[in-house]
Amino acid sequence: MEPDLMVLELMIPGTMGNLEGRLLYGPGGGEDGSDTGIIICPPHPLLAGNLENNVVQAVARKMAASMPVLLFNYPAVGKSCKPRPELPLFEYWNDLDQKNTYGMISEEVQKVIQWSGRYFHRPHLVGYSFGAHMALTAISPQTLSYSAIAPPLREYDFTSMSSLTIPVCLIMAGDDGLLAPSAPLPRRDNISSATIPGSNHFFLNHEDEVADLIAAFLLCP
Repeated sequence: MEPDLMVLELMIPGTMGNLEGRLLYGPGGGEDGSDTGIIICPPHPLLAGNLENNVVQAVARKMAASMPVLLFNYPAVGKSCKPRPELPLFEYWNDLDQKNTYGMISEEVQKVIQWSGRYFHRPHLVGYSFGAHMALTAISPQTLSYSAIAPPLREYDFTSMSSLTIPVCLIMAGDDGLLAPSAPLPRRDNISSATIPGSNHFFLNHEDEVADLIAAFLLCP
């Protein structure tokens, strides 16, 4: 943890039960309410998708000194509710994958965003991999910006990204062998993109570069 950062462990009321959450913030505030904050949607739970993920943590530690950062776990992950307690994590999420039924997960993300209003009024949404898709489905009029880290553009529907009017940041891995080659990225004035050379989908040893790009996008005028 970065020096002087405060950590508040949370349980966030969701549609199917409580979701495990964590708020990181600096000495400037967090619990008393702020104008803006960040919500990070983690990757797929079967691909190290939780609030302890290396990229999620790097971005959270980098940004929490400037504004509160809310992390959370999806259903059936960590201390979050288990909608089907008889199923292990793999079977529950593999079933969602097979049926391509993520509507209920998107609803949970929307609940997290609504609930975050007690800590900050308007969120910047950041999503990593599968989380980039979840964040996109949960964008609301209150959303200030959208950042997608290694978004699976071929695997999920990202067509609505082209119609966004808020600032958008895309961060791609230079050697992403996990995802199918992406379609040409949208060319719009509100969309910026960057590629980290030599990085794979998990950004091992490149986490700080991801965090620096997010910071430059959110903090630099």
